[in-house]
Amino acid sequence: MEVQKLNVLEDDMSEENLDRCIASLESSRGSRILAYVTSDRQPPLKAKIATDIIPIFYEHLKRIGNTDKIDLFIYSTGGDIMPPWRLVNLIREFSKDFNVLVPYRAHSAATMIALGADKIVMGRLGELSPIDPNIGTPFNPPHPDVPNEPKIEISVEDVFGYINLAKEKLKVTEQSNVVSVLEKLVDKIHPLAIGAVYRTHSLIRLLATKLLSLHMDEEKEAVQINQIVEGLVEKLYYHNYLINREEAKKLGLKIESPSYELEQLIWDLYLVYKEEIGLGEPFNPMQLIPEEQKSHKMKAYIACISSKGFHTKYFKSIELSRLPSQQPGAPPQIGVQEAILGWKDFESKKEE
Repeated sequence: MEVQKLNVLEDDMSEENLDRCIASLESSRGSRILAYVTSDRQPPLKAKIATDIIPIFYEHLKRIGNTDKIDLFIYSTGGDIMPPWRLVNLIREFSKDFNVLVPYRAHSAATMIALGADKIVMGRLGELSPIDPNIGTPFNPPHPDVPNEPKIEISVEDVFGYINLAKEKLKVTEQSNVVSVLEKLVDKIHPLAIGAVYRTHSLIRLLATKLLSLHMDEEKEAVQINQIVEGLVEKLYYHNYLINREEAKKLGLKIESPSYELEQLIWDLYLVYKEEIGLGEPFNPMQLIPEEQKSHKMKAYIACISSKGFHTKYFKSIELSRLPSQQPGAPPQIGVQEAILGWKDFESKKEE
């Protein structure tokens, strides 16, 4: 079956549009621009920050070479907690002046990347988020209502919230009662998964501290660093809490508000990616299968790393199939099969 396009792909003018926006930003900022965007759409069109980006960024940085100033334009709703530390250190190998540009969403792991920047340039719509992670291990509990669903991810702060509720609000202090609280927890969550929660909590605090210490004095600014870490890891209480630039300043982060002209240039680049990847758009498979067909195959582009003249895009192949109804009168069901196609480089055409 012919592969249909779900997003704008390599046969359009997208690289030229990206290059034009990146060149304008570079001229305005007096810097070299890197851009990293991951899809925020529903699965199977969702993408997250992962370790496979590190060698790709290295290729882009080698092309740029050592330079005075690098700005990372980022849009992502998060991902793994380890790539930010490695990525920030890699970028700083090529430039000591490193800044992050936030047009809109830079959540979770993207917020961690921003912690390693000398300045975070946030537009009026810019958002950061808490960095308390959700973890998945082989020992996570199964979904209580849908056995075939993936296991439930565990929120690190939910576990600590349960224990703190017992100790601080319910005043559970007797040793035997504390043991009973822990036993109730272990009844629902495997002890090894709880151990992973504790390790992850310690790791996220360590990484956040190390990222901030790249541009803050770990001794002289220890109180301020700890205040930022506490705020982002524990004191906002909800992983999906959204932090605007004024609140980010109050937390102690080095936030820079762009001029109207610069904010528009940052937003223009975001709009190109929004059009290409469909950022924020719902995924309705029922509308994608032509009425006369039982299945439909598509090629989806769900993440991108860009520098001027060079773009690396991440693709999936997705096949949607109409499934017979299990019961008379029941709404039709759609089966989804996906295959990873991976990263592919696109080099822009050089001007004559």
